[in-house]
Amino acid sequence: MHDSVEKYLLSRWGDPTRKAKFEGEGFSIQVWKWDAAVTGEGVDTYVTVGAASGPLGDPGTVEHRAEFLLGLQPGQDAVARSFAALALYGGRNGVSVADGHTVPSDGPLWPGTEMMAFLIREQEAIIPTVQLSDGSHVHFLQAMPLHESELLYKRRHGMDALMAHWKERLVPFWDSERGPDTPIF
Repeated sequence: MHDSVEKYLLSRWGDPTRKAKFEGEGFSIQVWKWDAAVTGEGVDTYVTVGAASGPLGDPGTVEHRAEFLLGLQPGQDAVARSFAALALYGGRNGVSVADGHTVPSDGPLWPGTEMMAFLIREQEAIIPTVQLSDGSHVHFLQAMPLHESELLYKRRHGMDALMAHWKERLVPFWDSERGPDTPIF
């Protein structure tokens, strides 16, 4: 599974600028990074490799798997540890991580930020779903960093309300230096 995902990513963007590997509790996750100039996305792009080792959702449905992608500008390579923890979250906790879910961190997502959770969103525009030779397919779910106030707003009003609020206020969720957007509760 890892080999297929790796080959797919390499065919898309070439060798990553950086790689980090995290292991523990029988799990192994890599975080690969490409600089903004390589992907054409205007952000440094981080992608997990290894989350797709387990099924997405119902354990009986093995054909649905997921990896995660994160775009940040400016890039924050120290996010790799929190991002790997996101990729391990479902397997460690026996839950699926899907569109609209939030996954908390034990602390800031990287040093110097107050963002402390990820919002997970479906996407196809940046990295489309890949069909693997064994018949399974891997979705690349987008992770968006959240401040505590944004997480609370999402819990109270829902994901669609948070997305509408961000759109109305032109909140650049990819800006790694942005302060908390203080939604009106």
